[in-house]
Amino acid sequence: MPENMISLPDGYSLSVHETLDSTNSQAMRMAGEGAASGLWVWARSQSGGRGRLGRRWESLPGNLFASLLLHTNCAPGQIAQLGFVAGLALYDAVTGLSGATLQSLTLKWPNDLLLDGLKAGGILLESTSQSDGRQRVVTGIGLNLTAHPETVDHPATDLSAHGIKAAPDQALEKLAFAFDTWLEVWSAGAGFAEIRSAWSERALAKNSPIRVRLADELLEGMYLGIDGTGALMLALSDGSKRCITTGDVFPL
Repeated sequence: MPENMISLPDGYSLSVHETLDSTNSQAMRMAGEGAASGLWVWARSQSGGRGRLGRRWESLPGNLFASLLLHTNCAPGQIAQLGFVAGLALYDAVTGLSGATLQSLTLKWPNDLLLDGLKAGGILLESTSQSDGRQRVVTGIGLNLTAHPETVDHPATDLSAHGIKAAPDQALEKLAFAFDTWLEVWSAGAGFAEIRSAWSERALAKNSPIRVRLADELLEGMYLGIDGTGALMLALSDGSKRCITTGDVFPL
C-alpha cells in the first residue's frame, strides 16, 4: 500500500525513505532537528543497518527496516526496558500477520525474535539525554519478511519460509499499533512488572539449557528468566547464579 495509506495510532507520524544508511541514524538526525516523539522512520532499503554490539544488520530487499523515536521521562537505567516492549510488539505483529498464534514463535533475551529457533527479527536501542532531563530513545527493528542472511553464529529465517506472506508496509502497520499498546502498559517504567511477565510468557522456558557468550567468557547453565531490571538470570552447574546484563544467548 502507498505510505499515505498506512494507518498509525493517534499521535504518531511516519517518515518514508526509499533508501537510507540506517533508519536509527535518520531518526536521531531528525530528533536533532526537532522531530517530536512518536516518529516512525521507515526505509525500503538501508546500506548501513546496525545490530547490537556494533554488528552489521544485513538489510535484504523486501524486509522491514523501521525505527521509532520516543522522548520519555523514564530514568536512564530504565531505557533498556524498551527492548522488551519492542520485543512484545514484534511478537504480536508477527502473530497478527500470520492470523494465528504460532507455537514456534519465541522471544530470546535480550532482543531477538525466533521462529522455529531461528532468528527472524532483531531490535537495537540507542539513546541520548536531553537538556530537559528526558531521554531521547530510538528503537530500531528489523524483521525478515521475504529473505534472511546465511549466518553461522545466529542461524536465521524469514516469515515467507514459514508460509507467512506480508509486505513491509503491512508489517509496519501491525508493529506500530502493537508497540503503542505495550508502551501504554510500560508507562515510562511504572508498568515494567507487567511487561516482564508478558515477555517471559513468550520467551524460552525456564530451566532450559543455554550458552551465554560474554566479552571475555563463555558460560553454560540453566535459564532462570529475567529479573526486575531485565537482566538474565543464569544457574551454573556448581550451584552458583549469575546475573547477565550484556551478552549473547544460544539455546542448547
